[in-house]
Amino acid sequence: MKKDTNRQVRIPGPRDHDVAEHCRKNGIRLEDERKMLRLLGKHAPAHEIQSNSPPRPPRFR
Repeated sequence: MKKDTNRQVRIPGPRDHDVAEHCRKNGIRLEDERKMLRLLGKHAPAHEIQSNSPPRPPRFR
């Protein structure tokens, strides 16, 4: 019997992400962070965080 050595195993990451950490990483204002925390709570799925995030501020060069 031959063993498969090329098997790929998917290890899912955490389903819930920290909303405050996401806001800090993406430069979201404190006011908007508070709104998101009220809306979503402390932890939420990534797609909910992204869909409820305000537009990213422009980065001027």
